[in-house]
Amino acid sequence: MHDKIQQYIKKDKHLLLYKQPLYNIYKIHDKKYNPIYISTPKKGKTAIELILKKVDEKQHKNMTISSLIDEINKQTEDKQLHIFLDHFEHLTRRELTYYRQLSENKNITIIANITEDQDLIDEEFLQKFIIVDDKFYTNRSLSINIQFSLLLVFTILVFLLFLKIQLSIVGIIVSTLWFTFLMYRSFYYMIRR
Repeated sequence: MHDKIQQYIKKDKHLLLYKQPLYNIYKIHDKKYNPIYISTPKKGKTAIELILKKVDEKQHKNMTISSLIDEINKQTEDKQLHIFLDHFEHLTRRELTYYRQLSENKNITIIANITEDQDLIDEEFLQKFIIVDDKFYTNRSLSINIQFSLLLVFTILVFLLFLKIQLSIVGIIVSTLWFTFLMYRSFYYMIRR
């Protein structure tokens, strides 16, 4: 797998792996590319600070995330940076903007690994990646998303429950009206006599 990754990296493309031991691949990766391993994209600002620390040894304190990303882009103008990002499926909308900005830099390559079958937040961002492992396609095509089916069944059950409650209330109201009408007739009959 490492040879296949090296082949695509030479083309300056972002890579997407599926259920691969990314940390082991990172450990044998060539150090001239300044590789950095991020165990989960949920680390947010901490991950961005680690990435900056990999390319610039100076201390950067009290900087905003956009400033950190700008500094990373400045520092990588003349050197390569490879970001190994594990558990890519945990990417949230917030972190998505950070990695999208980093992916636009031609000297930064993101090697991401998906470890669980989940819907990804942004399929458009996924289009920037070359999918190295064919199992990603086959496994995702074999899995069936039952989310909408369950939602439909749940909606129908709620509808039936609501209908039953409403009909029972209507039955009480009709019975009450009928009893009231009978009492009215009875009182009216007694008064007329």
